[in-house]
Amino acid sequence: MAEVAEIARDAADLGASELCAQGIIPIEADAYLELARTVKDAAPTLHLHAFRPQDVWDFASRSGLSIDEAYRELRAAGVDTVPGTGVKVLDDGIRERVAATDLPVDQWLTAIRAAHAAGLRSTSVLFYGHVESAADRVAHLRTLRDLQRETGGFTEFVPIPLPGYGVPLVADRSPIDEHRAMVAVSRLLLSGAISHIQVPWPRLDAASIPVLLRSGADDLGGTLLDGRVLPRTGVEHGRELPLSEAERIARHL
Repeated sequence: MAEVAEIARDAADLGASELCAQGIIPIEADAYLELARTVKDAAPTLHLHAFRPQDVWDFASRSGLSIDEAYRELRAAGVDTVPGTGVKVLDDGIRERVAATDLPVDQWLTAIRAAHAAGLRSTSVLFYGHVESAADRVAHLRTLRDLQRETGGFTEFVPIPLPGYGVPLVADRSPIDEHRAMVAVSRLLLSGAISHIQVPWPRLDAASIPVLLRSGADDLGGTLLDGRVLPRTGVEHGRELPLSEAERIARHL
């Protein structure tokens, strides 16, 4: 856990307010709790956003805990909120086609309900631009809306395009028009339930950000600083949105 502590201190020194940690930990199950405690000991002011539903099911099963107990243990160890990721579209037929190792939909929903019941709020997402239809997207949004009305635990919704901008629902539609449509429909369907819609700017070009903020989104998420803090690979590597740039975008909306 020495590297985890170093990452947490580095993030705090850079001025970060939140650290995100997710992924199954293949060593002893208590490592999930140890990671949370390590982050909080190293950087007490950091908000810890950690552990997808898959990760918590793994922790629960290897610890002999119920899913509700697992979330309570994680909260006590220092987790502040949890990622509502680990799902592409809330449809098991699609899951089997594009992400067979993701949790079945019922298990994902059970985990999110347990997190919210434990006092851990979560994000919510939709990965779009693969094999899903417009009806699949709408059904996904309705499921999230209904769950939010039940628990009130979602902080925001993040519509995330697949790398390369994915496959548009309408042939020859430009990427920006696809993203605008996705954000606008999300705002209409989630209005009165999930208040905030986030622009997944690390997956988009800079010119798309203000366009989507005018189309129904109202949140830029994290700045990711300068890449010194993990991730060191993947689509977010090296991406940064300085606070000054975020302020400039806001002034010109």
